[in-house]
Amino acid sequence: MASMGVLRGTHREASVTRTMRVALVLSLLASGAFACSPGPSETRGATAPVTAPVPAVTASPGPSSSSSPSPSRAAPVVTLDEARRQALMILGADDAARVQGVQSYALAQTRDGQRDITRAEFQSTGSRPPRYTWGEPTLLVPRLDRYPYWFAALTERRDADGKSRTAVLVFMKQYEVSLWQLSFASLLYPGTKPPAVSLDEEGYATPLATRDDTIAISPHLMAPLHATIAEEGPKGFAAGLIAAGPQTTGYFAEVEKIQPEFKRRGFLYDSLFAATAFPIYALRTADGGALILYSLTRTTLRQAKTKAAEGLVPVPQNVRWDVGSPVVPYMLRVVETQQYVSQVSRKGAAEPAKIIGFDGVPTAITNR
Repeated sequence: MASMGVLRGTHREASVTRTMRVALVLSLLASGAFACSPGPSETRGATAPVTAPVPAVTASPGPSSSSSPSPSRAAPVVTLDEARRQALMILGADDAARVQGVQSYALAQTRDGQRDITRAEFQSTGSRPPRYTWGEPTLLVPRLDRYPYWFAALTERRDADGKSRTAVLVFMKQYEVSLWQLSFASLLYPGTKPPAVSLDEEGYATPLATRDDTIAISPHLMAPLHATIAEEGPKGFAAGLIAAGPQTTGYFAEVEKIQPEFKRRGFLYDSLFAATAFPIYALRTADGGALILYSLTRTTLRQAKTKAAEGLVPVPQNVRWDVGSPVVPYMLRVVETQQYVSQVSRKGAAEPAKIIGFDGVPTAITNR
């Protein structure tokens, strides 16, 4: 009976949050604050949407180009139409919360690493977080037969300065009584084309299990191997498995450059990377490899050798919003939540995995 009460309570909370979401979107659409490119049957709003297409986003059709479903295949639980509706609803509600500066509403649209990032965006700006205009999403909806359900979307994201990047988003519904929420958001490197995702004859993607062994690096190993190369660099264990880049060997080079200067000034400096407990998402690509989406944490430690008054640790500009001072006594620990997009080859291929997308912000700052 107690568990049934929890279930009913969860259902009521979901219903209330869903009502708030609809109200937020309707109020925002009425004010013309949210812009997103409409579908073929929709009317454009008063504000100018992002009309630029996403030419880099491609998908590979299945063996048949017929639009009729296979007679032996069950109908998808999450349809392309539903996925599109949910993506636009969540992005609209998120923007409404950002316009109104209401952190609790914004957090209701998110989960996992994206919730930590959203909280930091509000807290670091005095509840005036950045706003974005979104283009028409290209949906990558896998056929799933059990919860949690999820799908990915690729879309142009334009910031307030008009700068445009291709965003990779993942939306998840964990249980029957759960809301759809934004679980993951990252940005492709400028000029980078994502791999073609393999689609069946109805346009649905093929998900990979976290321990799938048909690709060069199983999805569940991608994050720990990435953490290893970031810490050990080009001579480390993972160097031949993941290609060099700014968020792999580049991190190692950054630490190697900073440490001697900190040591000369009487400070210790180190940076550690770790896989998280957040979900891992993987889709089959047309070449037999995979598109893998996952998170890391980076913990950077700055520490004075003594606790004397002269041992004041400098605070980086991007975290002073939390610390409130340019220096702190003895030690500063900064944890950054990072979200990555990687491209992994099929098993037996010679090419190493490549990091093709990244986004991350400091989400926890302490002096102990």
